[in-house]
Amino acid sequence: MRAPAAMVLAVLFFPLALAGQDSDATRKPSPFCFRARPRPACSGFAVTTFGAYVVVAGNANHDTPLRAVADWGLMFNVSDRDAIGASLLASLDEAGFAAGPMVRYRRWLPPARSLEVAVGIPVTTGEDVQRGSVLGLVRWSPSHWFAVAARPEILRRLTYVCGPSACVPEQLSRARLSVGAELGEVPGAVMTGASGVVGFIIVLILISADES
Repeated sequence: MRAPAAMVLAVLFFPLALAGQDSDATRKPSPFCFRARPRPACSGFAVTTFGAYVVVAGNANHDTPLRAVADWGLMFNVSDRDAIGASLLASLDEAGFAAGPMVRYRRWLPPARSLEVAVGIPVTTGEDVQRGSVLGLVRWSPSHWFAVAARPEILRRLTYVCGPSACVPEQLSRARLSVGAELGEVPGAVMTGASGVVGFIIVLILISADES
């Protein structure tokens, strides 16, 4: 009885196996998308986010806790639930301007949500952001274009310790936490471009005021 049963199973599953091979052979490769989606809809996607943040801890006695952050980069779906990639961060607040690369990981959560973490380092330096600082991101997105996020960071700050005869530069570390919301895809790209234009106009106005 085992031989006939094996033959029946072979007859039943052979067409299914052929159908599976045909579907794999005729399946089109996933495209690269501007709107972020998991595989198989997209092989990868662009990162174009703009966020408004409030510094809730570690503001280092600055008066204004507001902060604007933009990320531009690429991510690739390595499985149906996981994506990895990199982006370039640009951050502006009262502490100054910071920019640097970030490595990103995204976990897709059905039906259209995602959880993302990232870590990076600044390549620009200033009094409040020195080399050796670490920039972080924890981002939860309930949709493809909106997210709430937190940015935990460890910043290296340049200060001076003065003695009886001279002042010696010294780097101190402090933790900073910002929370806020981000727009992605087309809204994020539009907001990034608009903020860049506004910033350029403000710089021109300040230059004109100094010359006059």
